[in-house]
Amino acid sequence: MIARPYPPSYQVSGGNILSMLSAMGPFRKRGEQILAEQGIENVSAEAWYPLEGYVRALETIGEKMGPNTLFQIGKQIPDHIALPPGLDSFEKIAASFGMAFDMNHRGHPGKITYQMTGDRSVTIVTGTPYPTDFDRGVTQGFFQKLISARVNVVEAASQPSKRDGAETSTFLVSML
Repeated sequence: MIARPYPPSYQVSGGNILSMLSAMGPFRKRGEQILAEQGIENVSAEAWYPLEGYVRALETIGEKMGPNTLFQIGKQIPDHIALPPGLDSFEKIAASFGMAFDMNHRGHPGKITYQMTGDRSVTIVTGTPYPTDFDRGVTQGFFQKLISARVNVVEAASQPSKRDGAETSTFLVSML
């Protein structure tokens, strides 16, 4: 997946970017260099940054450090971003992804939808500009952090994927 050009009005919260840096642990300086190459420096949780630069930075990290790094970065997103209140059940978390995305992005028409498939299972479709492995990590991270749930998050092989140039990726989530 290659970042498209996005207008400057498409922005991401500093909290998202700080999640990336935190997840990089001992490689944080490398993450800061990659961001700087995209014009993103001195990141603050309260500030807003160009979405295109952040997406390109994540793609570079995926290319240089692999999909598991993107997954680990995604898992840390709920530790650093604004979240809707009252997320205390599996279904409420499933319903919160779209709202949380909107709270932490400006201008971008990204969309995340969900459909409950059981009391402890949901299908989530992510139409974000981010790599699939990052989205998978965000999904797992939300459930783990917010309700301490062990979940299985699997990309639906029978559905289109951003890995192959589609606009969305679909995840099957089940609580273990």
